[in-house]
Amino acid sequence: MKRFLSLFLFLLTSFVAMTQVTTDPAIVTEVGTVKIIFDASKGNGGLKGYAGPVYAHTGVITDKSTSGSDWKYAPSWGDNQEKYKLASLGGDRWQLTLSPNIRAYYGVPPDEKILKLAFVFRSGDKQKEGKGEGNTDIFVTLNEQAFVPAVPERKPRPEGITDGITYREDGSVVLSLYAPGKRHVHLLGDFNRWTKSNDWQMYRDGDHWWRTVGGLKKGEEYAFQYLIDNAFKVADAYAEKILDPWNDHAIPVTVYPDLKPYPMQTEGIVSVMRTGAEPYRWQTTCFDPTAADRLVVYELLVRDFTKEGTITAAIGKLDYLKAMGVNAVELMPVQEFDGNDSWGYNPSFYFAPDKAYGTADNYKRFIDEAHARGMSVILDVVFNHATLSHPFARLYWDGETGKPAADNPWFNVDAPHPYSVFSDFNHEYSGTREFFKRVLKHWLTVYRVDGFRFDLTKGFTQTKSTEATASRYDASRIAILKDYHAHIRKINPKAYTILEHFCEDKEEKELADDGMLLWNNMNHAYCQSAMGYKDGSSLKGGSATSRSWKEHRLMTYQESHDEERTMYKAKTWGIPPVKSDEATRLRRAALNAAFLLCTPGPKMIWQFGELGYDYSIEENGRTGRKPVRWDYYEEMHRHDLFDTYARLLALRRKYPGLFASPASETMNTDASDWENGRRIALQHAEADLLLLGNFTDKPLSVPAQFPTTGRWKDIFSDAAAFLEIGATDKNREVLLQPHGFHLYLREPGLSPNEKIEAVAPCEIRLHEGAIVVRSAEKISRISLYSFGGCLLRAADRAGRLDVADISSGIYLVTVRTASGEVYSQKIVIDR
Repeated sequence: MKRFLSLFLFLLTSFVAMTQVTTDPAIVTEVGTVKIIFDASKGNGGLKGYAGPVYAHTGVITDKSTSGSDWKYAPSWGDNQEKYKLASLGGDRWQLTLSPNIRAYYGVPPDEKILKLAFVFRSGDKQKEGKGEGNTDIFVTLNEQAFVPAVPERKPRPEGITDGITYREDGSVVLSLYAPGKRHVHLLGDFNRWTKSNDWQMYRDGDHWWRTVGGLKKGEEYAFQYLIDNAFKVADAYAEKILDPWNDHAIPVTVYPDLKPYPMQTEGIVSVMRTGAEPYRWQTTCFDPTAADRLVVYELLVRDFTKEGTITAAIGKLDYLKAMGVNAVELMPVQEFDGNDSWGYNPSFYFAPDKAYGTADNYKRFIDEAHARGMSVILDVVFNHATLSHPFARLYWDGETGKPAADNPWFNVDAPHPYSVFSDFNHEYSGTREFFKRVLKHWLTVYRVDGFRFDLTKGFTQTKSTEATASRYDASRIAILKDYHAHIRKINPKAYTILEHFCEDKEEKELADDGMLLWNNMNHAYCQSAMGYKDGSSLKGGSATSRSWKEHRLMTYQESHDEERTMYKAKTWGIPPVKSDEATRLRRAALNAAFLLCTPGPKMIWQFGELGYDYSIEENGRTGRKPVRWDYYEEMHRHDLFDTYARLLALRRKYPGLFASPASETMNTDASDWENGRRIALQHAEADLLLLGNFTDKPLSVPAQFPTTGRWKDIFSDAAAFLEIGATDKNREVLLQPHGFHLYLREPGLSPNEKIEAVAPCEIRLHEGAIVVRSAEKISRISLYSFGGCLLRAADRAGRLDVADISSGIYLVTVRTASGEVYSQKIVIDR
C-alpha cells in the first residue's frame, strides 16, 4: 500500500505541475507548512517576465463563506507585509510559504472549516496582477486527509445505459462516464456532501465507469462531478444544466429565477441532474416547416436583439418578425459557452442551453411561440471545436503544451486545418460522431428545433491542409457531413442541414445534391452595390443556376453576423451622394433587398438589416455588444425600408413557385450590367416577374425586355393601370430613377388596383379612435404593442380595441384567433 501511495503522489504531483499553481506537498491539508509555487507565465500572464517583488493577496473560502467568491481572512489590497511576499525561483516561478500551518497563517478559528485557499498575485506597486485564464481568481482545495483510492470493482453496466445521465422509473439515476486509461473514478456531489469516499467509487466496465445514485428527492436538483484518478474533477459532458463558479453570479434573477447556488465544497464547473422534472407543455404540436428551398431565415444574436438580451425578450419580437414575413429564425449559438457575454462560438456543454439568456423552458417557449406564428427555429451549432471547459478536453489535457493530450480520443493535438480555435474535434473518430449525433437528437426532440446551421464545416476533416488547400475536394469530409445529415433526417425528415462550408464547387454540389443547404456569402458584392461602386458588384453568383445546380440549395445573404454591415460601408465609404445622405443610402438598401429577395432560392437576413442598421461590426470590438436600435422603426425612411422587405417577402409567399425549381430565370446582374440597368426575369406557371434596377446615381432609360406578352402590373406603384405588353412592346423603355427599381408582375387573376402588401389574412384597420378587426374566425385576443415590444393594451374576445387616448406613433397590432393563428399588422396613429 505504501508503494502504491508513493506512486499515486508522484502521478498527482506530475499532473499538478502542469498547472499554473502547484503545491508542496501535492495534497494540501491543514497539517504543517505548505509551499505555493506560482508560474507567472501561465494563466493571464499578467506577471510574466516581471522581476519583482511579487506579493500574494490571499484568503480562504470556509464553511461560513456565502459564496465561492466570499474570501475570508484576507488582508486589505496592497498589504506588503513580509508574510505575503513570494520568493523568486527563477524562470517566472515564485514561491509563497504558508507557515507554521494554514490555519495559523490565515488566523482561522478552530470551529470554522477551511475549504479552499484563494489567491491573486500582484506586483508590489499593485499595478500588475497574476490571475487564472480569463482573469479569474486562483483556488487551491484543501483535503481533509490524504485519500487513497481502493482498487475499483469491475461490474457490467445495466442494460440500456448510455454515457451521461440515465433517469430510471424508480427515481434513481445511473451515471456513466467513458474514460479509457483512467485508473479511478469517484462520484462527488450533493448526494454525498462532496466527500471523497471509496463508497462512492464508480464501477469499471471496460473503458466505461458507472454508478447508480438512489435516494434522490423527486424534483430536486443535485450537483455532481467526477473525480478522476484523485487528481482533478470534471462535469458530465451530457448534462443539460451546469453551474459555473465564475459566471453564474452575474446572471440576474430576472433572467434565471431560483438558480441553484454553486456548491462551495468543490471547484470548477459542476453538472446538475434532477429526477421527476416537470415537462414543458407544448402549445403548438403540429408545426409544418417551410420547404428548404423557400426559406427566408432571420439570423439573430439573442444578446444584441433586445435591450434585455434574453430569450424571453426575443419572444416579444416574434410578431415583428411575422409582420416582416420571414419564415425561419436562426439563433446564433445558445449552447453553454464560456462566460456570459459572447457570440457563442466558444462552446463548452452541448446539451445545456446557456443560462445567460434564460431557463430551458424559456428556450422551449421561444420555439413554441415561433412555431405558433409559422416560423421555424434553426440552431447555429459549433462542432468544429470546444473550449477547455468541455469535459472531453479536461479528461486528457497536456498542461505543459496547453493542448489536448496525445491520448485524447475526441480531440486533435493540433488541428489538421488552418482555421482552428480552442481544441479541434476529430470527426473521423466514431466516438466524436456518436456524441454529436446525441446532441442533434436532443435538440430535435427535447427542444423541437427544425434544423441546424453548422459552423465551420470545412474543419470536419483529418486531411492536413493549408489556407491554399483547405477548400479542395475532400471525400472524407463529405462522408462525415453526409453521416450527420442522414442522422438528422432519420429523426426528422423535414429538418434543415445548413453548412458554413466555403469549399470548391464540386464538393458543395455533392453536399447540395444530398439535401443540404450551403451558405453563400455575397457580402462584398452587395457592399459594393450599396456604396455605389461597379467593380466587384456582380450579384450573379446569388443563384444556384450560376453554378449549374439542379436545386436551389444556396442560402444567399448580403450580411451575416460575420460580415461588415452594408449600410456602415455606404455611410463611411460610399460615393458622395450616398455617403452624404441617409435617405439615399436607405433607397439603395431597398434596391439591394429587391435583388436579393427576387433571386430564387433560400435567403438569409442578418438582424436589423431590414432597418438599415449602420453600426460597424467593429463597434465595441468585433464580438462586443452592439447598440440595440428598435427606435429605427419609427424613422420614416427606415420604416419604408422595412415595408419594402415585408412586401418583397409577401410576394415570395404569394408566388412561391417563382422562387424555386423549376421556374425559369434570367439574371442580368453582373458588373457589366451596371450602366444598362440590372434585370431579373422569372417565369412560372403561377406568374411571371420582371425586376429592373438602377444602381447608378443618374436616371436611366432602359429597354424593359418583358419576358412575355400580356397585362403587367408595377406592384410597387400606386398607379392602378396595367401595362399592356404586346409582341412589339417587350423592349419598351422604362425610366429608372437613381437608386430605384421597378418590379412588374404578370398573373391572370391580378387586379389593376392590387399591390402586394404585407398584411395579415384578416382585416385590421383604424377607425374613429379604435382598432377594428374583421376575421372569418372567432377572435380570441387583440393586442397593441409599441415597437419597443411593450404591451400597451389588449381586449379579449372582441373585434374592437379602443385607442382614442393613445399618442401619435407607429404601433404593432396582433390578433390571435380561437384556433391559435396569429396575425400582425402595423398601424400609424396620427392625432
